[in-house]
Amino acid sequence: MLSLSVLLGSGFSAVERDTLTDVIRAQNPSKDDKPTAPAWRPDNASDVLVMVQAFYDGTSDLAAKFKQTYWNPTYGEAKKTSGKLKLKKPGKMVWDYGDGQDADYYANGDTLWMVEHDTRQVIKTTVAGNSEVNAALKFLFGGEQLTREFKVRYAKTDKRDRYGDADHYVLELKPKASNKHYKGLVLMVHATTGRVDSFVVYNTDGSSNYFQLQNIKTNVGISDKLFDFKLPSGYVETVE
Repeated sequence: MLSLSVLLGSGFSAVERDTLTDVIRAQNPSKDDKPTAPAWRPDNASDVLVMVQAFYDGTSDLAAKFKQTYWNPTYGEAKKTSGKLKLKKPGKMVWDYGDGQDADYYANGDTLWMVEHDTRQVIKTTVAGNSEVNAALKFLFGGEQLTREFKVRYAKTDKRDRYGDADHYVLELKPKASNKHYKGLVLMVHATTGRVDSFVVYNTDGSSNYFQLQNIKTNVGISDKLFDFKLPSGYVETVE
């Protein structure tokens, strides 16, 4: 393959060399030149939220792999984990972490079980008491609650540049009513389908959780039995 210096040899004038350089760079854009938003978007961010509602209104269940990055501002460090996610209406959810150390989560609508494998303990609480699960349920099963409960806008430049690409709108959501667990969400919404492919939960303590969903499959007929939580042998349950 000819190098740029050879292609731009003395046979070209300075203007012609500059023009040819621009053409070659345009055909081989750098990583910094990648699009951070689709070529077109609705005038109002709320119209994208309607797309999200429509996608999940037509979804009875969902299975995906996920990657999670938790940012702890106190220690200035990020922790990365991964696992499998299964959802089913109304409000059923399993977050199955793959490392055997992080807690798995089971939700059946109102009740949430956190299974801590390292201490062999199960904490039974409410879904409303966990910011990440509660936030996920809002957009995955929220329906019209999304537009009623959240203020929405297109993300500002910093978040759009960080999370956006040519296939996804980036939305910032803030709850209209005060929430003691989380102060806002960022959703990366597929521009064609309205599916949320990743999201960030910003907690009131300054921490954040970034979830990336992969291999998403919908309406696959997940059994209700998967969400019937049973206390594992040798584990102790604590109610909060």
